[in-house]
Amino acid sequence: MKFKNLSYRTQLFLAALLLVTIPITLVGVITAKRNASTLVSDYNTSMETIISQANLALDTLLADATKIADLPLLNQDIKKAMVTNYKDNYLAYSHDSTKFKTLFSQTNRLNQNLVTCVFKNRFGYTFDYNIIGVQRQTQITENIRNWKSIAQSAPNYTYFAPLQQTSIDSQKNVLPMIKILFDGYDFKEIGICYAEINFESVENILVSAQNAENTILIYNAEGDLTFSSNESYIQNQSSYTELLSSLSEFNKSIVDSDSIKTQKFEIGKKTYLINGVYNKTTGWHLVQLLDSHIINQIYQNNFLNYLGVFSLILILGLVLAIILSKKMTVSISKLCDEMDSYNTDSYSAISMEACVSNKELRKLVTSFNNLNQRLTDSLQQNYQIRLAEQQMHIQMLQFQINHHFLYNTLNVIKSLANINNVPAIETVAVCMSDLLRYNLDKFPIAKLKEEIAQINRYMTIQNIRFPDKFICDYSIPEQLQTLDIPAFILQPFVENSIEHGFRKKETDCYISISCNIENNILHFFIVDNGSGMSKETLQQIQDRLSQDNLSATSLEDLNERKHHSIGIRNVHHRIQSYYGKEYGLTIESKENYGTIIDIKLPFEREHPTN
Repeated sequence: MKFKNLSYRTQLFLAALLLVTIPITLVGVITAKRNASTLVSDYNTSMETIISQANLALDTLLADATKIADLPLLNQDIKKAMVTNYKDNYLAYSHDSTKFKTLFSQTNRLNQNLVTCVFKNRFGYTFDYNIIGVQRQTQITENIRNWKSIAQSAPNYTYFAPLQQTSIDSQKNVLPMIKILFDGYDFKEIGICYAEINFESVENILVSAQNAENTILIYNAEGDLTFSSNESYIQNQSSYTELLSSLSEFNKSIVDSDSIKTQKFEIGKKTYLINGVYNKTTGWHLVQLLDSHIINQIYQNNFLNYLGVFSLILILGLVLAIILSKKMTVSISKLCDEMDSYNTDSYSAISMEACVSNKELRKLVTSFNNLNQRLTDSLQQNYQIRLAEQQMHIQMLQFQINHHFLYNTLNVIKSLANINNVPAIETVAVCMSDLLRYNLDKFPIAKLKEEIAQINRYMTIQNIRFPDKFICDYSIPEQLQTLDIPAFILQPFVENSIEHGFRKKETDCYISISCNIENNILHFFIVDNGSGMSKETLQQIQDRLSQDNLSATSLEDLNERKHHSIGIRNVHHRIQSYYGKEYGLTIESKENYGTIIDIKLPFEREHPTN
C-alpha cells in the first residue's frame, strides 16, 4: 500500500515518529531522570522521614518520662500518702516526703529525662523532687494552679504545657506535664502529678535537621508556636508576619491522624513546601518548612531545556504541516463546499464522492449524515411536543379572558361574605382567586411547595362543597419543598381522583401524595382509594401514553372520560420533553380498590427553565 493512501493519522504518526518522537524521547528521558533523582531523593522523601522521626522521638521521650505518674498505682506507700491528711501528723508528712525524694532519685537513675517532679495529694500536701530555690517552687505552684483545670478536661486527664526555659543542669528547654491521678479501684481523684521533662533529645533531632532551607516548628495544642529549629522565627516574628500567618492556617488544617499533610504555597517570590503531622501524645502539631528555591531553580533549568526542545519541535512540526497540509486541503475543500451547499429544507445524505479516498473524512461524512438524521427526527418529535403544549396554552388562554374582571368579582364576593359573616364563601373566593392567579402565572416551572399549596386550595374548595368527604395526606420531605418541577403535574391527578375515582363514594375518600428518591430518580406517588379502573380502560390510557403525538381529530372524538386522559398524556409528554423518554408516569389501578400514579423525574439533573 502506498504511503499517500494511508489515513492522515497514520501518515502523521510515521512522520512524527521519525522527526519528533525519537528526539523528544531521548532528551526527555535524560532530563526527567536527572531531575527526578534530585527532587525525590533530596527533598520529598527526606522531609517526610525527618518529620516522622521527630514525631516518633517525641512519643518515645514522653512514653518513658510520663511513667512517673504511675507510681501511686505501683507503690502502696505512695498511694497511701496521696490519700492521707497530714494535718495532725507533720512527722509522718516529713517521713513520707523523704521517702518520696528517695524513690524519685532511684527512679530518675533509669529515666534521665525527668528534670523535676511534684506530687500533690487530694488534701493539698506536696512531695517534690529536684526543686531548687523558692522562686522555682513558686513558679511550679503557679503552673499547677493555672493548668489543673485544663488537665481535668484533656484526653487521658493529661496536659502538656508550652515549653519552659530553666537553668537546672544547663538545660535550655523543659516540657511541663500535669496529670490528674485517680484511684485504681473507685476511680476517685487522689491528686496531681506535675513533671518537667528534658526536651533536649527531641530538640537535638529537630536542630540536626536544620539547614539553610529546612526548618522544624512545633505548635502546641492551643495553636501557638512554641519551638522552632530556626530561632529567628520566634525571636523576630515581626519579620516573618506573612509566612507565620500562612503556617498558622496550615497548622489548623492538620487532622488528628497518622498521615502526613503536605502543602505548597507562595509568599512574594518565594515558594515553600510544608509537611505537618499530629502528635497524639501531646496534641501538638509538628510542621516542617522547606524553602524550595532550589527546586524552583531545577524547574527553571527544566523549562530552559524543554524550551529548546519545544523550539526544535516547532520547526519540525512546521515543516511537517507544510508537507501534509497540501494533501489535506483538496479533500477538505471539496467536503466544505458540499456542506455549504447542503439543502436544509429536506434531509439528504452527503455523497461520499466528496471525500476522495481518505478514511477520516469518510468517517466525518458518515457522522455528519447521522447527525442530520437525528436532528431531523428530533425536530419532528419536538414539533409534536410543541403542538401538544400549544393546545394546553390555548386552553389556558380561555381562562385569561378578562381575568382582571374575574379577580375583581371574586374580591367583591369575598368582601360581601366578610360583611355578611359567611366565612365559607369568603374562603372559596380567596382560594378561587389564588387558583386562577397561579394558573396564569406559574408556567412552565414552579416550586414543589407552590404545587402543594395549589392542591390545598383546590381541596379546600372541595371540602367546603362536600364536608368531611375527602382526606388529603402529604408526605413530602422538607428539603425537597423548594425543588423546581414542571408546573401542573400533580393537580390533574388529584382532580381525576375526585371527579372520577370518588364519584360513587360519599365518605372515606382518601388521597395520599408522597415522594421519595431512589437511584437518583425522584418519584411522586398520588394514591387514592376510589373506584379504580377496569383493565380495559387502564390499557387504553397506557396505549395513549405510549403514542408520540396527539392529533386534533382524536381530541374531538374523545368522550368525557377520555378527556381526562388528555391531561394525563399532557403531563407525561411534557415531562419527557424536559428530561427524556426514560422519565414520565406509570399508572396502576384495580377496579373497586383505587389507583396509584407514579411520576418519575431526575433528581440530580438541572431542571428546565423553559
